[in-house]
This record gives sequence, C-alpha cells and structure tokens, in this order.
Amino acid sequence: MINKNIISRAQEFARNAHEPIFAITIAGVKRPQIMHIQEVADLVWASGGSDEEITAAWLHDSVEDTQTSLNDIEKHFGKMVMSIVHGLTDLDEFKNLPLPERKRRQAERVRSESDSVRRVKIADQTSNVRFLATDPTNSMTFDECGQYIQGAKLIADECKGISPLLDKLFNEAYLKGLKRYFPS
Repeated sequence: MINKNIISRAQEFARNAHEPIFAITIAGVKRPQIMHIQEVADLVWASGGSDEEITAAWLHDSVEDTQTSLNDIEKHFGKMVMSIVHGLTDLDEFKNLPLPERKRRQAERVRSESDSVRRVKIADQTSNVRFLATDPTNSMTFDECGQYIQGAKLIADECKGISPLLDKLFNEAYLKGLKRYFPS
C-alpha cells in the first residue's frame, strides 16, 4: 500500500462515506456528519497527531455509521490506521446498552488502548460535547445530552495527559455543557 497523501485520501473517503448522513439540531439546522469528523481530524492535527492518527480521525465513525468495515480500512489505509479505528469503534455488546453504561464501558476500554486511540477519542469527545453544549441534535433528549456529557468526562479522564491542548479544550467544552444541562 502506498502511504502517499494518506490524510487527503482518508478525507475523501470519509466525505464520500458520510455524505448522506446528517442531524437536525434543536435550532433546526441540518448539520452534516462530516462537520464533526472534520473537527475531530482538526483537533488531532492541532494537538500534534501523527499522519496515521489524523487519518484515523477522518475514519473514526466509518465502521459504526457507514457500510465500511475494518477490512476496508486496512485495505485502503494500512494496519496501523485500522488498529486505531478498531480501538475507537464500539464493540457490538455496547450498542444496546443504556447511554450511561455505554459511556462507562467506553471509558474502561479506552484505558487500555494506545496513546493514538486515546488522542483521537478525546478529540471525538471534545467535538461531541461542543455540539451538545451549543446546538444539540433534536434526536436526543435534554437528559440524554446531560448523560452524554457526564459519560464523555469519564472517557476524557482516561485520555488525560495525551495532549495538554486536548485536555484544555475538552475541559472548556465540558464546563460549557455543565452550565447548559446542570445549571446551579
């Protein structure tokens, strides 16, 4: 496999795979899924992520949200990228769990994953919490948004120290989310 332009190839792959996926926010905005994926890749890049980590950031939701398989990821982007994406993809047994339990299990799992997986995971959680704190999707209830933010904190705590920048950005998003869903 040729590694030339791996990031731009992953970007194109993700844009094509996620093209039909979008969410409607509570403000009525049709937000394409690729906006989230772009933000995760940008956060991984800004935090000093490697080419493989940035590539995996572009692909991190592909297995869960599209027809893409881990074999497809390995075929097009190599074993290392596939390994990172695998570490970011929920196990089948997580899929039907209540949200708080699913987030707890994700936190437990990420604890034993590589630094690369943890870098992309905290970037992913940062992006998700930012969206929930500002204009969440209308498919989640107010309580679910609050539960998600609390669960994201468990995950971010397991990723602490991978990147001071990502730690700071997650904390800022988390505090904004707390104000919205847990005002005191």
